[in-house]
Amino acid sequence: MNISSHKPPESQGPNLSTQSAQNVQKKTIVDQKDKSAQVVSSQAADRVNISGQSKDIADIVSAVNELPDVRNDKVQALKQRVDAGTYSVDPKKVAESIIKSL
Repeated sequence: MNISSHKPPESQGPNLSTQSAQNVQKKTIVDQKDKSAQVVSSQAADRVNISGQSKDIADIVSAVNELPDVRNDKVQALKQRVDAGTYSVDPKKVAESIIKSL
């Protein structure tokens, strides 16, 4: 009895292993194409354009950063009223503010 490791058994036929390999390769290529199509379609559906919104936000942040931290005109007006003795505080408003803060 002579056994060769390079040849398939005679019962399967000489072209059976070659044909099976080709079928596996074709199926793998088809599966890869299907997966690629799925990835492309999901990427297209998941796309969001936020450049307009991000530009608006950047403009608002820039405008806020340009505002002064202290409104000097209000501070000067209050200083003048305190110096002149015309600034008065409503005790009810102060009390309400204290209660709200608790």
